[in-house]
Amino acid sequence: MLAPAMPPSPRARVRRSGPRGALLGIAGALLGALGASAAHAQGRYESALLGGRSALLGGTGVVLGVDGAAPFLNPATIIRIEDRNIAFSSAFFRYAHRTLEAWHQPGPVDAALYGDLRLDRATVTDQGLDSLPDATCYFFDVKRGARDAEPRRARVGRQTFAACLAKTEENEFGFDALRFSGQSASRRVNQAQTFRYAWGRFSAGPSWSYRATERLAVGVSLSAVRTRYTSALDVASLVEDTGTGAASSVTYQAALSGDSWDGLAHLGATYRLSPVFSAGLSVRTPSVHLFDSLDASHHDTRATGTAAVRTWAGEGEFVAPSPARLAVGASAEWSRLRLELDGFFYLGQREFARASVDREEIAVDGGAVTSRRRSRLDLVEGAAPIVNVGLGAEVFLTRDLSLLGGAVTDFNALSGLRGPMSAESKLFLERMSGVHASLGLVSYTRFGDLVFGARFDYAAGQMAAVNAFASPVRLDPIDCREIGATLVLAGRISLRTVEDVAREIGDAVEGSAAPPPERATPREPMRAPAQED
Repeated sequence: MLAPAMPPSPRARVRRSGPRGALLGIAGALLGALGASAAHAQGRYESALLGGRSALLGGTGVVLGVDGAAPFLNPATIIRIEDRNIAFSSAFFRYAHRTLEAWHQPGPVDAALYGDLRLDRATVTDQGLDSLPDATCYFFDVKRGARDAEPRRARVGRQTFAACLAKTEENEFGFDALRFSGQSASRRVNQAQTFRYAWGRFSAGPSWSYRATERLAVGVSLSAVRTRYTSALDVASLVEDTGTGAASSVTYQAALSGDSWDGLAHLGATYRLSPVFSAGLSVRTPSVHLFDSLDASHHDTRATGTAAVRTWAGEGEFVAPSPARLAVGASAEWSRLRLELDGFFYLGQREFARASVDREEIAVDGGAVTSRRRSRLDLVEGAAPIVNVGLGAEVFLTRDLSLLGGAVTDFNALSGLRGPMSAESKLFLERMSGVHASLGLVSYTRFGDLVFGARFDYAAGQMAAVNAFASPVRLDPIDCREIGATLVLAGRISLRTVEDVAREIGDAVEGSAAPPPERATPREPMRAPAQED
């Protein structure tokens, strides 16, 4: 890995080593100690909460999407959204608990330097709270089609446009000044580590959908995508021989900060097979690279009497294209129950991410520079084809209140971690696969919709940890797992309804308001289940 420098995160976290850490860490996280937080992993395409409603329906929306996720899952579905809406969704207060097995001694020890070193309490547990919004969209009509006699039927010829900004992938993890001390085989160890990385994809652009017939709708969206990856790793390790007082030390620092800008398109269609059943299909095209930037540095020192130093810094290219995706979905709508089953197939690609650094390497031994040269370092991470499946259900408790639930798989497309690894041969430091399950409520009003619920996560896999007791210093894989829960609060506001209410209030103040109508039938198709003919 090359690791990146990044600013402090506004997230709450606490971490502890050893068995007491879990209980103390939970209390500390809830008290809001300063630090960063755990999130998701690169190569897990279902990791980000996209659209509050869609997130609570198991990440589905290829057929029945009506929130901020629609332009990114299937732009044809935005035709289902009434005109002139602001759709927004936010994920607040995600709690995560991660366990890192044998973090402080991840692999074999150089016996010539450290003897038979076997450290206890090398496992680290980590907890955190974070808050992060995910999508904001503005939907509006530019042309009305002819209304059918039945108000719930689609309006043929209708067009809907949208402008959206969303975070479609996220991954953050880190801790600051993690301290460790231990003793084994007449050796005393003191160690301090700072570790932090962040991966995110942001997409922004317009979308368009057209109702071609009563049964068929098509759509397209264009997105500018910014992928940003930053990481920072700083390890200082001191080992003392308690018998002789001799000491050896290791310092290791690595940093990387890269940006990749790309463009892509989503194409989609939905088709109503019958009054109950519908199908959807969408394709996300391979991305087109636009421009990028990269800065990276590396420094390591080993002192066993005399110090040996190797350091380099440079800049170059960071390319992270989004993989092509095919999504298919099927849905059923009855009077009080709505179901959707979606499948997402992500094509593999040889370059999921590539960092190329033009650097100047400097070596120091015995207090003198022994070499200075220029070189180029290329790091490439590939991705395998992956299939994920999501299932969502909505049960109407009343006409205006429904219960949402769902689940989605989240398999990782990156290659596995195999040790030992060089710190300059691996770009990403973890590979975890997971599953997400969710439960929530939706309240439908004439002003818009309010979504409230929670999504629960479980993931397991491997992380690469610095083995400071090997010579030279290397990365070794360790087992890790994470559980998390995210409070979801999302909704949509109807601007047309807000304007109508403001006008009615003005009329009431002037004394010219009409009598309030009886319960109005909502215009938006998703506010009530489809009815059989």
